[in-house]
Order: sequence, then structure tokens, then C-alpha cells
Amino acid sequence: MAFLVKISILISRLCQFIGGISLIIIVLTTMLDVTARYIFKLTGGEFGFTVKGSVEIVSYFMLFALLAAFGAFVERSQIIVDVFTQKMPQAIKGYMMGVFMMGFFVIGIVFAWGLYESAVDAIEYGKVTQDLRLSMMPIYAFSAFLSLLLAIRSLIESINIFKTGEFFDAEETGA
Repeated sequence: MAFLVKISILISRLCQFIGGISLIIIVLTTMLDVTARYIFKLTGGEFGFTVKGSVEIVSYFMLFALLAAFGAFVERSQIIVDVFTQKMPQAIKGYMMGVFMMGFFVIGIVFAWGLYESAVDAIEYGKVTQDLRLSMMPIYAFSAFLSLLLAIRSLIESINIFKTGEFFDAEETGA
């Protein structure tokens, strides 16, 4: 069990890193685009540098950031309504959380499979992004990889909850 927990922590840290890099790219792209537009405006069009495809860059990296965040923090993902759960025994709450984690496992597998099929279709039919004309295959493939990490981590967390009965309880932590 300790080995699975280490793998889960490793996956979480990898997803946190990917999400962090994605957010940095989003911020830098936005800052560069806004600065370039402002300079363009100040110079009356003399300085014509713009960031091509900035909307695409931001939107695809937002996808990566969100998928990475799902994988990184799946064990904390449940919003627990105190009215329904405050009187429940910890064992029942743990069982419910384990079932939810299995649900996230299924969702992750479905996402990964669908995105994998989209990546194959992108190769077969030559799908490209609208502005930058980049192949959609790496975007779909990386999204499928992040979804697979979500599925693996959800399965590990579910096994851990069913085996030990321990889970992240937002009610107890005050989060």
C-alpha cells in the first residue's frame, strides 16, 4: 500500500508541476499580448508586433491546467454539504468518498479514451488549430495523458480509502 501512496504523491506532484507551468504560460502570453497591443496603440500602428494565436495558446494551456488540477487534487475534490454528512459516521463517509473516487476513475478513463480517439482522428484527418495551424494531435494526446493520470490517481486513492478508511475530510480540516 505504501508503494501505491508514493505513486499517488508522485502523480500529484507531476500534475501540480504541469498545472503550474501551464498557468505561467497563460499569464506570460496574456501579459505579452496586452503589452504588445498597448505599444501598438501608443505608436499609432508603427510598432506592429502582436502575439499570433494568443487566444488559442491561453485556451489550450487552460485545458492542461484544469486537467492537471483535477489529477493533482482529486482527493480534495468533493464539496461536502454539512447538513447531509455531519451526523454520519466516519466509516460511511469514507465508503461514500471511496465510491466517489471510483466514479472519478471511470470519468478519467472515459476522458482519456475519448481524447485518445480524438488524437488518432487528428492524425488521420489532419486536424489543426484555427489560428496557429498546429496539429491537434499533441494537444489531444497530452490531454488524454493528463486524464489517464486522473484515472490512475483516483483508483489509487479509492483503494487507499477502502483499505484504510482514511480520507481527506474538509469538515475536519475547516477547508
